[in-house]
Amino acid sequence: MHAKGHMGLSLAIIFSIMSILRIVDFNSLTTAIFVVVFSTIPDIDLNFEIRHRGPTHNILAAVIFGLIFGILFEYSKVGFWMGFVGGFGGTILHLLGDLLTYQPFAPLAPFCKKEVSLKLFRSSNRLANKFFLNLGSIVFMAYMLFTFTDAGWTILDTFQKMMELLRK
Repeated sequence: MHAKGHMGLSLAIIFSIMSILRIVDFNSLTTAIFVVVFSTIPDIDLNFEIRHRGPTHNILAAVIFGLIFGILFEYSKVGFWMGFVGGFGGTILHLLGDLLTYQPFAPLAPFCKKEVSLKLFRSSNRLANKFFLNLGSIVFMAYMLFTFTDAGWTILDTFQKMMELLRK
């Protein structure tokens, strides 16, 4: 999966969860945004001479990325836990996205070296990447309109009243 696909899938998952649980505080929103942005971090291996979907694509890497961002964010107003959750959560959602593609990898390494893949589509599949980006964008906008704010309900209510007036 490419960066846009990873970010879209992450948006869809994290903001679906936040909508279902009705999480509306600003710190949670900020942390969720960090998770989405950091969901592309494991593909840093593409910039170096490291085997793709190797050392940066597993549960241990998720903990390491979480610790790195936690420590970096500790010295800002954001704090350790937002950085840790952003790095760890982003990596976990990245792994989930890569599980959907053809190329097998070992997400539980170093604890289990078994490589897995659901083989649903190629990571380069433009349609799949675009689908996840669009789905994630829609879920995020729905969250912002209907859960984080009540603007969506107000818009729907106004639209319904306008339709009633037009029918009269």
